[in-house]
Amino acid sequence: MGRAGNRRRVRGDVLSDTDVRDLYGVEPDRFIEARDRLAKELRAAGQDDDAAAVKKLRKPSVVAWSLNSAAREAPDEVSALLESGEELRRAQRKALSNAGTDDLFTATEARKRAVRTVADRAIAALGARGEAHRDRIVSTLEAASLDRELGQRLREGTLDRDAQPTTGFGAIEGFELLQGGAAAPASPRESVEERHERAREAKEAEREALRAERAAEQASTRAHELRARAATADSAAREAEAEAKRLADEAKTARKRADRASRA
Repeated sequence: MGRAGNRRRVRGDVLSDTDVRDLYGVEPDRFIEARDRLAKELRAAGQDDDAAAVKKLRKPSVVAWSLNSAAREAPDEVSALLESGEELRRAQRKALSNAGTDDLFTATEARKRAVRTVADRAIAALGARGEAHRDRIVSTLEAASLDRELGQRLREGTLDRDAQPTTGFGAIEGFELLQGGAAAPASPRESVEERHERAREAKEAEREALRAERAAEQASTRAHELRARAATADSAAREAEAEAKRLADEAKTARKRADRASRA
């Protein structure tokens, strides 16, 4: 164990420490060398447990590295993204409780803007090859905005892989979200098959929730589009009516002039 004064805090398999954040700032092709050097330094300092934890750290993907870079360069933009995700969560719950979709539309658009801002910064960090990774960068940001554990890794700049927003809440592909502390232990009488079945049912419920959330978002967007079209059509109709009235008045005036001319 390391000395108390130099203890590095461990959460799961990820050390939340300045040294580790710096490690994840190293370009992927130099990560293994830098990781092993840090582990060697820790072991030399007598921090064997921490050295072992560092050795388990995964080399970041190109996308993860670019997002870690963006998080270090613009932490305020990442904070805004994560807050937009919280707002979207609240709006989704409100929409699913039949409380209206206006907030959902607003929150969805706000998150799109926040994702685009951070994505542009991450793409810039990759230089000429950045645009080729845009879709995966955007997907990972969308996932991080709704998954608090993944979002915290983004905030700290310690992402190690891409992610997909496969669910609105809960587990994101490649990452585990722990909600509300450790899970309650399974009943001793529960068989392995029963636990697997329960897990399968939970995953299916998450997929259903995601489909409902996406349907609500699409319905909200469609409703706003239709309202905008209706407003445009109404305005055009009023303009057409005004133009028709103007032309009718001009026709009446012209007819009166013609009648006077014929009597002269």
